[in-house]
Order: sequence, then C-alpha cells, then structure tokens
Amino acid sequence: MANGLRMDHYLFRARIFKSRTKATNACKENKVLLEDKPAQAATEVHENDLIRIRDKGLYKHYRVLQLPDKNMSKEDAKSTWADETPREVKDQLYQLALAQRIPRPYSNSGKPTKKERRQIEKLKGR
Repeated sequence: MANGLRMDHYLFRARIFKSRTKATNACKENKVLLEDKPAQAATEVHENDLIRIRDKGLYKHYRVLQLPDKNMSKEDAKSTWADETPREVKDQLYQLALAQRIPRPYSNSGKPTKKERRQIEKLKGR
C-alpha cells in the first residue's frame, strides 16, 4: 500500500490493540503519538513511522515495518512492527505488572461479620 493506512486500522490489524474501538479511544485520549505528535484515528501511518503508545504512564515505542492489507493472526501481525521501547521502560512496566499481582492484605475496615460480632459480645460479657 503506497498511500498509507488509518492509525486505528493499523493498530488493530497489527494486534497492538484488541479492537479497533480501543485503538480509536486511545487516539481520542491522546495516548497515541506518531513521530512525537498526537495522532487521531484518521491519521495515516506509513512504513518506518515511529508510533508511541502511553501505557500506565510510560510510552512504548513501535516502528512500522510494513502495512498489513488484511487482518492477521497475532503471531503474523508481530512481523509488521518492531518494538523499540527502551530497556528501562520495559523494566518499569514489568515492575508495575508484578506489583499488581501481589495480593492485598485483608482490610479490617467496615462492618464486622456476624462471627466477629458474637466474639465481641462474648468479650464484653453480654
């Protein structure tokens, strides 16, 4: 394709986003930059363009290698872009993912359960 491809179409076909709607919403929220300028969903993407996508406050960098002319499997779609995200950003994203997996301790705030109320009553001697 010599003319280029719409940004939302490319992000979906390259499987960077799971749906075209999510890609469009990311563009509307200024989470997608094309060559360091905010990109709208209708912005044309060409080969060798650098796309930056904000994820959890950090930017992932993708270099467009080729424009897919149809929908592809996720494995095949990875051949249409190269991940040029700096190593320190990848490490920070990995740390954020690990932090989300850590189970949170039980919070004792709120109303006591029936069992806890019975224990309180027993301690008070009622």
